[in-house]
Amino acid sequence: MAAVLTYAIGDIHGSDAKLVDLLRHCIDHGGDNAGRFVFLGDYVDRGRRSRDVVTFLIEMQRARPGEVVCLMGNHEDMLLAAANRQNELTWLYNGGDSTLRSYGVESAADLPAEHLDWMENLPLTSSDERRFFVHAGIMPGTPLEEQRREVMLWIREPFLSDPTEHELYIVHGHTPTETGWPDLRPNRLNLDTYAWAGNPLFAAVFDDERVGPLAFIADDGTISPAPPINAREQELFASGIRARAR
Repeated sequence: MAAVLTYAIGDIHGSDAKLVDLLRHCIDHGGDNAGRFVFLGDYVDRGRRSRDVVTFLIEMQRARPGEVVCLMGNHEDMLLAAANRQNELTWLYNGGDSTLRSYGVESAADLPAEHLDWMENLPLTSSDERRFFVHAGIMPGTPLEEQRREVMLWIREPFLSDPTEHELYIVHGHTPTETGWPDLRPNRLNLDTYAWAGNPLFAAVFDDERVGPLAFIADDGTISPAPPINAREQELFASGIRARAR
C-alpha cells in the first residue's frame, strides 16, 4: 500500500505562478503515493493575482475531492469583513487594493459570490494524529479544542517565542520568516516565507512516520531534506525511515 504524504503550503498572497509551479513539483514528488494538500491561508492581498489563486484552489478542490484542505487566513477574514462594510480601510491598507485590481472591482462586496462563499466556509484548522495545521498559531497552554478564532488567525507572541511542546506539532504561516525559508522548530514549523515579495513558495512534506517534515519543496523544484526535530526522529532518520526526497 502506498504511503500517504501530506503537503502543507504556506502563505500565497496572489502568487499564482509560484503556486502552479509548486504544486506540479509536489505531484511529481509524490509519484504513486497518495497525496493530501493543506493550504495554510492568506491566498489573497499583496500579490498581483489573488483572483487566479482563489479560482485555482476552488478548481483543485473540485478535481481532488477529500484531498485538498484550504484553511482560512487573517487576510480572507479581513476581506470578508470588508465585504460586509466593516474595517474596509484596514483591509485596503493590508493589501486589499491589490485584490481589487486583480478582480477588476471597486469593493470587496463586488467579488464573485462563489469566491466570497468559498472564503466564508474555509475551516480554521485541520489535524492528523501528529500535527495541527492552522494559519497563525495557537495560545500556548490552552487546549487545542479551546483555541479562540482570533488567536488562530492573528497570533504572533507569545506563540512564536514559546519553546514548550504542544499537544500536537503546530504547522502554521502568517508571520514572514526573516530568512525567506521555512522556520523549523522542535514544536512548530512556520511556512510563511514572504513568497509574494520575491522569496520562494514552499511546501513541507509529511508522512506517518515522523512528526516533523521529511523535506521542503520550493516552487523552482528544489527539494531539501528536513533535519529531524528531536532525538527520536534522528533515530528514524538514521535508520532509513526518512525523507522521500529525490
